[in-house]
Amino acid sequence: MFELVALHECNPARVADFLTINRDRFRPYSPTRSDNYFTREHWKAACRLAKVEWREDRAYRFCIVHNNDSVIGKIDLDQITRGPFQSATLGYMLDRRFEGQSVMRRGLQDVIELSFGDFNLHRVEAAIMPDNHRSRNLAGRLGFREIGLAKNYLELDGAWRDHVLYEIQDAWFTPGDGVDAL
Repeated sequence: MFELVALHECNPARVADFLTINRDRFRPYSPTRSDNYFTREHWKAACRLAKVEWREDRAYRFCIVHNNDSVIGKIDLDQITRGPFQSATLGYMLDRRFEGQSVMRRGLQDVIELSFGDFNLHRVEAAIMPDNHRSRNLAGRLGFREIGLAKNYLELDGAWRDHVLYEIQDAWFTPGDGVDAL
């Protein structure tokens, strides 16, 4: 049983545990992190900040929780821009032990539905490293379209990395689209 839970409603210790367990796995896809990033204290503060960001319509952050206990994934909808743009950036990560079970696909489907429904966005973008084939395939299955290659787009793991940019717009998205709830 998997559940999508707002980050500010998650147990910070479980978020820290998830990131600590997966630290080496996520390193190539993440900014350089200090040891503090993996502590319960950091995530206690991050959960408080996530509540403010949610309330102020700046970011919507979620955890994927397994059996009402362990955090096994994280989905962030951030860099929200309102006005004529109505857009946000999507980021996500999943514990390797749960890959291939459609957990992230269903979680992202729910977040995209919220994006175009409750959050009233027009467009959601994602940036994925070219060699991350699993994530690129997932974006395609969810209805994202590739819009180009951004050279030296993000500094991750201490180096500037290229990313393939993807987008999905509310007009292209069909709610439900055959995806069961988490």
